[in-house]
Amino acid sequence: MVLETERLILRPWEEADAEECYKYAKDPQIGPIAGWPVHTSVENSRQVIRDFLMVPETYAIVLKETGLPIGSIGLHHNDLAEKDDEAELGYWLGVPYWGRGLVPEAARELLRHAFEELKLARIWCGYYEGNDKSKRVQEKLGFKYQWTTEDAPVPQMSETRKGHVNLMTREDWKILITLYEPSLEDLWFRQVMMADPETMSYNHAWGGTIPFPKEEWHDWYDFWIVNHENRRYYRYLKDNSGRFIGEIAYHYDSNRNLYVADVIVHSPYRGKGYGGTGLELLCSVAKKNGIKVLYDDIATDNPAITMFLNHGFIEEYRTSEIIMLKKEI
Repeated sequence: MVLETERLILRPWEEADAEECYKYAKDPQIGPIAGWPVHTSVENSRQVIRDFLMVPETYAIVLKETGLPIGSIGLHHNDLAEKDDEAELGYWLGVPYWGRGLVPEAARELLRHAFEELKLARIWCGYYEGNDKSKRVQEKLGFKYQWTTEDAPVPQMSETRKGHVNLMTREDWKILITLYEPSLEDLWFRQVMMADPETMSYNHAWGGTIPFPKEEWHDWYDFWIVNHENRRYYRYLKDNSGRFIGEIAYHYDSNRNLYVADVIVHSPYRGKGYGGTGLELLCSVAKKNGIKVLYDDIATDNPAITMFLNHGFIEEYRTSEIIMLKKEI
C-alpha cells in the first residue's frame, strides 16, 4: 500500500532505507522522548527496519522533493488497541523537518485510510509527559483526551513515565473540519457551489443560484480577503482529506448596524454535521475578533433554522418570509 499527500509519499519501509533512517534516528531528540533508544549505527537501523518497521500499516514518510524517507508513521496493535477494529497511531520525524506541518499532513492521510479503507472504529494515540510537540500534533489532528497514567511502562527504555492517552473515533473523524483561507485560484470551488441548484436551494427566496464568473474573482477576493477592514471574514471549510466542503463568513451590515453570519455546505457533504461544526467555528472566530452578537436572516422554510437554534441562536422576530436569528457570543 502506498499513500500520497501534497508533499509526501507514505510507503512501506525497505532495508535499503537504513542509511536515511539512521541519519535521523541517531538524534537523541527523537527516540528517547517517544520511548525508544537512539540508533547506534546503520546496521542497527537496518535491524530495526527488519524487526519493527517492515510490518503491515507502518510507512516511511518520504518527502516528494527528495524521494527519501525522513520519518515513520504507522498503525499498531498493542495494549491500547487490542480489538480488531482499533489501532494506535505512532510517528516520528527527522529534526530538520520539524515545524513544517509534515506529521499532521501524513497523519491525516493515514487516518483517512484507517477509517475509510480499513474500516477501523477507533484510533488511539499517546505521548509521554514533556513531549509537547507530539501533544500539539494530536491536538491539531482532533484527538480527544481520555486519561493520564502516572507509571506507564516504557519497555524499550526499561522505565516508567507519566503518559497521556488520546482517542479519535470514526464518528469524530467524520465531522472533523478545519478552516482554510482560500487563494485567488481556489475560488473555483465557490463558483461551483454558487452554481449548484441543490447547494443554493436555501437561497430560493433571494433568487437561488448566484453567478460567480472568473472575471469577478479578483475584486471579490480583494474585498473579502485582502481589504476586509475587520468588518468581513471568509474561510472555506476543509475536511480531513483536504477536500473543500463549504464556506463560512460574516460581514458588517451598515444599514442595520449588525454582523450577519453565513454558513454554506456543498450539497454532496450535507447531512454529516458539517454545518453545525462550521457555525461553531464561525462564532468562535467572531468572538475572538471582538464581535458580541451575530445575526442571520433565514427564509421561513429553510431547514437550517433548526441547526442555528441547536447552536445557541434565538429567534428575534419573523415575517411571512424570513426569520431573524441572533446569538450573543
